[in-house]
Amino acid sequence: MVVNSVNLLSKILKKRIETLGYSSLKKFASDRNDLGLSYELLRQVVYKGRIPRSETLLKILQAMRFSPSQSRKIMEMHYRGYIPQEDLPTAASPDPSDEGPPATPDGVGDALADVSAQASLPGEGERQATALTLHDPSEISSCLSRSLAKIPLQGNEDLWEIVRHITTIVERKAKDLARRREDQPLLFGKEPEPIYQFLVRRSKIPAYLSKGEHVPLSFVPGIDYADRFRGALTGAAIGEALGRSAQGLSPRDVGELYGRIDGYSPLRKHGRKHEATDSPPASLLLCRALLRQGKVDPEEIAVLIATASGHHRGGSEAEFAGNLTDRGYPWFEAGVNSPESAPAARITPLSLLRSVDFRRMKLEAGIVAAITHPNPAAIAGAIVQATAIARMLHTPCGTLDVLGFARGISPAITGIEPDRAARSRQGRQSPTLSRKVGTELAALLLRRAGIEEIREALGNGGAVQEGLPFAWACFLHSPEDFADAVLPAVNLGNDAENIASMTGSLCGAYLGASAIPDRFLENLPWREELAAAADELVSLARRDPDKGGSSTAS
Repeated sequence: MVVNSVNLLSKILKKRIETLGYSSLKKFASDRNDLGLSYELLRQVVYKGRIPRSETLLKILQAMRFSPSQSRKIMEMHYRGYIPQEDLPTAASPDPSDEGPPATPDGVGDALADVSAQASLPGEGERQATALTLHDPSEISSCLSRSLAKIPLQGNEDLWEIVRHITTIVERKAKDLARRREDQPLLFGKEPEPIYQFLVRRSKIPAYLSKGEHVPLSFVPGIDYADRFRGALTGAAIGEALGRSAQGLSPRDVGELYGRIDGYSPLRKHGRKHEATDSPPASLLLCRALLRQGKVDPEEIAVLIATASGHHRGGSEAEFAGNLTDRGYPWFEAGVNSPESAPAARITPLSLLRSVDFRRMKLEAGIVAAITHPNPAAIAGAIVQATAIARMLHTPCGTLDVLGFARGISPAITGIEPDRAARSRQGRQSPTLSRKVGTELAALLLRRAGIEEIREALGNGGAVQEGLPFAWACFLHSPEDFADAVLPAVNLGNDAENIASMTGSLCGAYLGASAIPDRFLENLPWREELAAAADELVSLARRDPDKGGSSTAS
């Protein structure tokens, strides 16, 4: 019922935009500067069907000149009629100076009728589900075949020259694809060392193993590692689930939509809880692949990420999935050279598995990151996040050196990124991830800057140079309280999904699952699977000599 009402709200608002005479929502937003709502917020409500707070929806209905009765009907649809009569918008009342009604005759009743009629058409859903689109290769080929046969050569020489060039490109791509598939045996049984050397020879990744410093890791007596492993894996999943509904929004937009996210209750109230928990977290997908194979199998990990049912994907991961599944690229050619935080956000299971073997953790973390993001900064982010999680696993509660944490771990990735980072749009040279966590973050923590000030200084966007340092800042700002660490990462929006996941994994690894409040655990659908996976990971990390573990560790 929630999904249907959300879809209905979106259809009603889109229809209203059309009947008001606007060609696009952006044009409508530019003409309503006095509304006080951003275009991104309007896009989330109108095009994505997100249900905002009641006050926000009333503002939108008023700006779109709905009548009081129409507004009341829409509000009752989503808020069960609890909005008082005096709170309904009045801007839709007719102006005596107008010659006609302020809105077109197509009101809410017409929109509801149209939607109901569409829903009742027999077989309409099946036809839409099976219909081919121009994103389908077979449909593209069929359209070209039908069209080209009708185009004469005479008078269209330039067009046919373009077709000839396209054909040449396609033939070359087919040969390249065949060559890539022949390269697969060079991976030597998919052991990490040969895979790493293969990727370095192909110039897909930098030779990162020769860069940075070694970080000693070992089991510490007296630590409940079963609780710590569960905390890290569960914390990452909770952070990602809470952050999904705030992903891509500004802090103001998050406030307009939800008031404040402090658990699943605001999401449930506004009809978005299903979005937070409708697909497994990325860290759990990697965990399944690791436990199934007992090692890093890049091909299986790539397929699992690209084809996971209902899995939320950002721009680069969507392109990666298309390269792998639609275009037939092998896994080592399908990734996108983008410095995003996604690889660092899902690296938690590998960090747990190799929690006492830094070299192998660094080797495999770079490979896992390169599957989707073969970028030096993304690879460095996955390595340093895995190292930070492992360090937290072995740090007794109450002994964390907040000021020295980032500065002590950043040398692990020194030299992996280019010395000169890419310039920003303003022409300024962006600092590397190593500098961000080792120098800028440490300086902000030293002078006890607030979390808002840290966000302004570091950023919290999708680039790993922003997302990872800010995730560490959220954790180090409140390391002893899971909620106080994770919720700012969620409510400040932007790349909330990845940032909150990284924050949750660090806090969970340090405090353990027993310190995570029940309100975050109660409605997490993967809770039992995450706990079982964590127990299996801690067992593997302890007993396997190749993983540097010790069967006698406490």
